[in-house]
Amino acid sequence: MLEFYQIKDHLSSPYYPQGNGQAEATNKTFIKIISKMNQEYNGGWEKHLRDALWAYRNSPKSATRFSPFSFVYGMEMMSPAEVMTPSLRVVQVQKKEKKKEIFAAERYEDLEGMDEKREEAQEHNRKHKQRMTEAYGRMTRERVFVERQLVLKAVDHVRKSMVEPSKFSPKWKGPFVIRKAHASGYYRLA
Repeated sequence: MLEFYQIKDHLSSPYYPQGNGQAEATNKTFIKIISKMNQEYNGGWEKHLRDALWAYRNSPKSATRFSPFSFVYGMEMMSPAEVMTPSLRVVQVQKKEKKKEIFAAERYEDLEGMDEKREEAQEHNRKHKQRMTEAYGRMTRERVFVERQLVLKAVDHVRKSMVEPSKFSPKWKGPFVIRKAHASGYYRLA
């Protein structure tokens, strides 16, 4: 069948954390949410996954100031409590749904405003990245070492972002003596 449709089949690895940074950051957020829920309520993590997804999709992100749900659907999500106990917002939506033409027109206007929301979110995201870059720049500083100075060297699992053998394992080796300092920024250690 692959030959018939002229499809080239390649093997690939579905899990590559270095190239999958956004997914890993999102997973870290889910783990935090689920661990908090697991401590507060009984049951396994799989029981809290839907609630964690709902909380994540409904909360505004700091980079865009919008929730993922509002980007997809053009309006804010209603909480289950709001639907079960009709609030003013629910009653207004239900009245509008009865008048289909008015509801369709207002919904169309909401969707038309999505372009403005996206542009606003892009601007917030750009400013957020700039603030993060500036904050990182303030934290880091260039260090210049000279020959015969003692230095510590990061252990391989730290340098290569590998899993630590133990949380108590050292993160540094040394001290080492700098034998030769090169202008390009690397050093020969002894």
